[in-house]
Amino acid sequence: MFVLIQNTSELDDYIKSFPSFYNPVFIALLIFILILAIIYISYKNIYIPMIAKHKKDQKQFEITTEKILSMFSELDPNPIIRINQDGLIINLNESAKKRFDNLKTNESNINSIISKSDLQIEEIIKNDKSFIFPLEIDDRYYDINFHGISFLGMAQLYFWDTTAQKEYDRQMTNYQNLLRNSSTHLQKVIEEERNRLSRILHDSIAQNMLLVKLNVSNYKKFINSGLNEEEYLRTIKILDSTLKDIRNLAHNLKPLNIEELGLETVVRSMCNNVAREGNYKYKLRFPEQPLNLPKDIETCIFRVIQESLNNMIRHAKASSFTINLFFEETALVLFISDDGIGFKPQKLLNEKYISDGLGVMNMQESVEKLKGSFQIDSSNNSGTIIIAAFPTELLTTNENTNN
Repeated sequence: MFVLIQNTSELDDYIKSFPSFYNPVFIALLIFILILAIIYISYKNIYIPMIAKHKKDQKQFEITTEKILSMFSELDPNPIIRINQDGLIINLNESAKKRFDNLKTNESNINSIISKSDLQIEEIIKNDKSFIFPLEIDDRYYDINFHGISFLGMAQLYFWDTTAQKEYDRQMTNYQNLLRNSSTHLQKVIEEERNRLSRILHDSIAQNMLLVKLNVSNYKKFINSGLNEEEYLRTIKILDSTLKDIRNLAHNLKPLNIEELGLETVVRSMCNNVAREGNYKYKLRFPEQPLNLPKDIETCIFRVIQESLNNMIRHAKASSFTINLFFEETALVLFISDDGIGFKPQKLLNEKYISDGLGVMNMQESVEKLKGSFQIDSSNNSGTIIIAAFPTELLTTNENTNN
């Protein structure tokens, strides 16, 4: 409450009575001064020492962290570089000093070895960002872990040397190519050897056996002279069976001339033989337009069909089968199915199918060597479906290469 002063005497009286605990203004002033004193004492004796201790602890933490980082970085066999917000190199471990002997602490900039225009170092440090990128430096390959550390005001670059890994990958690629080429060469040698054996069986052994059969047939006129007719008939039967086995073997080693007769004719002949001997029913569909396929793809298609039918005869207990060769938009597709007991396909880690024999894997490898795809769909008591697909652009490329 404020008092209106009328004259000098009243003012003197008021001044004399002001410092009184009965005066509310004086009481309010004392309380205000007391509060200011408490704030000042608290700020000086509590807050300021607390801030100073926090800064000291933070500084000590940063020093300790830097020491720990330095200790571990010195033991690391890979190069480690630390930079400030301007990209100036402030620390290199021993490995970095040996690897990048042209870099000097507090002199060199990281841009001298890393030329990335989009590298925002200040932002990376401020936001504690971390990322990895590959880089080639002086014929060596690195995966660089770039890690911003805001509370230290720096970034750390860890150079993970992947040169040995890349060299290993390169060698593995070369080995795979070499193995693939060797496999292709081996397949070619096998086909040539099959052709040679087929010629021997057909042109030599089969002809000789036929002559023997003719000669034995001529012996019939000597039956009345003492030759046992039963013995004669048994000999003829053995010769017939042997000739049949030789012809089948020659046919399996080298099918009918696909180039002369065409793939469809050869496949149809094989299906007729299988159906006749095993009492199977079958459906065979080929494209209406001429195929004009490369020789290696024709041979591959024939071998897949041949192996599939052999597996069906040996294991499937089927009564019918279907073979369908057709063009889709981007591929030539071979579809083979039967109504047998089926099986459960299994794969190795390299996605290769395995079975009791090597036939399934050989089919898959022969298709994939020609850049095709191979798939089996089967389960117990549900029949088997085999699908091989060859990209249409590959057909043109292979055809031009063969031509």
